[in-house]
Amino acid sequence: MARSRNGTRNRLGVLCDQLTRHESMAAEIDTAGAGPQLRELLELVRGGAAPAAGTREAELLDSIEDACVRHGLSALDVREYGDARLPGGFALPMDGAQTAKAWVCPWGNCERVVFPDEAGAPTPRCAAGGEPLRAFPAP
Repeated sequence: MARSRNGTRNRLGVLCDQLTRHESMAAEIDTAGAGPQLRELLELVRGGAAPAAGTREAELLDSIEDACVRHGLSALDVREYGDARLPGGFALPMDGAQTAKAWVCPWGNCERVVFPDEAGAPTPRCAAGGEPLRAFPAP
């Protein structure tokens, strides 16, 4: 299958978002036959090495995505922003107290950004081990 135009970090962010929003996503990936790849990928993310195209993380994402598509789930290429954290021309709002206006990957390994209106909890968590996302901008 044709690979995502978007980078590995972006695809990883989409997967993390799906895993944390949908409790059954990990089970669906396992049912699709890519459970071992998901576990390995999340372990690599917890290890903190920033992924890039052509790395083991990219290979694992490809395997997970292929299995999910065969299983009837959508591909990970759902963002149209390239490899940027935010679409061009947008910036995060800041208030005078410099409080967090968004949360990002605690390790900086993916492109996931969670805004307060979509958080659903005081501090959203990462799918790789349940670590809290990092406040952005940093307090």
